Amino acid sequence: MIESLSVEWKVFVNVYIENGKVFKVEFSKNPVEEKFVSTTAKMLKKDLEKYFSGRRVDFRKYDVDLRVSSFVKSVLEIVKNIPYGKVVTYGYLARILKTSPRAIGIALKLNPVPVIIPCHRVVAKDGLGGFSAGVWIKRELLKLEGATFLSQQL
Repeated sequence: MIESLSVEWKVFVNVYIENGKVFKVEFSKNPVEEKFVSTTAKMLKKDLEKYFSGRRVDFRKYDVDLRVSSFVKSVLEIVKNIPYGKVVTYGYLARILKTSPRAIGIALKLNPVPVIIPCHRVVAKDGLGGFSAGVWIKRELLKLEGATFLSQQL
């Protein structure tokens, strides 16, 4: 059974879970019809509400079903460990994985579970960089976390 839940923030954050694993997070103008019964879904909804109210939440406790290539998985495995309120650059990740910053950006664009795996915490060396749901959402997520970039409050 596929479970779905929605949390209202600046937009709706819709989450889909199957067999206890989060497989999709999307930002939308409309909420998804909520259908959930599992303990995992109930806990995740509470944690998302906490997160979007500005409280620190560690989403690493949730299992995710990453239906992506092994390279994208390797990028996301590192990104899931970037701490709340901190940012790293595409170049930093590229050096770790011995690839290009552009390849990192492409991999992050394919992240099916933003927020759960916090790809918004990866920025360009000279600005925010991109975000699959829009740069303004990335900026707002980083503001929510109190992240700093280039010695300035976002």
